[in-house]
Amino acid sequence: EFHKYLNATLKGKTFCGDEIIRQKKDGLLIDLSLSTAVLRDAGGKAISILGIIADITERKREEEELKNSRKQLRNLYSHLQSVREEKRILLAREIHDELGQVLTAIKMEFGSLIDELSTEQKGIVQYTGSLYQLIDKALDSVQRICTELRPAMLDDLGLSAAIEWQAKEFEKWSDIKCEIIFEPEEIILDKEYSITLFRIFQEMLTNVARHAQATKVKIGLKEKQDKVILSIKDNGIGITKEKISNHKSLGLIGIRERINLLGGSFIIRGIQGKGTTTTVSIPIKTR
Repeated sequence: EFHKYLNATLKGKTFCGDEIIRQKKDGLLIDLSLSTAVLRDAGGKAISILGIIADITERKREEEELKNSRKQLRNLYSHLQSVREEKRILLAREIHDELGQVLTAIKMEFGSLIDELSTEQKGIVQYTGSLYQLIDKALDSVQRICTELRPAMLDDLGLSAAIEWQAKEFEKWSDIKCEIIFEPEEIILDKEYSITLFRIFQEMLTNVARHAQATKVKIGLKEKQDKVILSIKDNGIGITKEKISNHKSLGLIGIRERINLLGGSFIIRGIQGKGTTTTVSIPIKTR
């Protein structure tokens, strides 16, 4: 084998960091890094061969441990996200079924009470009327909180409908105009992929509201060949490279981790004064 490397090197091939496994005299297998090069004189004639062999067993072990640690962290992150979604569903159901039902019953009782009050009891009528309106607001809040925890339309109508609803809600509280393009109109995905993309979409909109200083957002959800592509383009100040690579940007880190779990890609680009474009691409997995 030595002659194989020698002849290849003499013929002009350079080995740089080739990794090989060898057995020591005591039988222990070790990882080695091999590099070779021909040394020549001023006239270009080969005068010797330089060979370097380094023991990289410890480095390989550390790399494997790091790889396993990252895999374990990703598995843990995936598990935590699943638990979180399950808790969201349970909490939304409990709020809707228990608190919603109690408030509905109170509203009905107040309605009956108002009907029985005479017009001469103006003060009491006004007071109970105000309470009736407060109950109505509480019921609206219950519905909104339940929808934010787990949009029923995501399960019933699909990802496109949920994104459209979220965009309209975003417009209401942020005053940022949203333009949406679906290609095709309805994209049917696996349940896990749908909720992951929806949560990523929510995080992307939150980032726009917090940092972009934008007035408009273009949202695209497209099916292209074997991928689904979600994109958001705003007309804000444009994210900097420093912020993109900042390890404290937990929102972006969360998006990357969600995408990695699905085997997708995540690209974010900012142009100063012209806005930021965020693109997420995942392989299609239909339900």
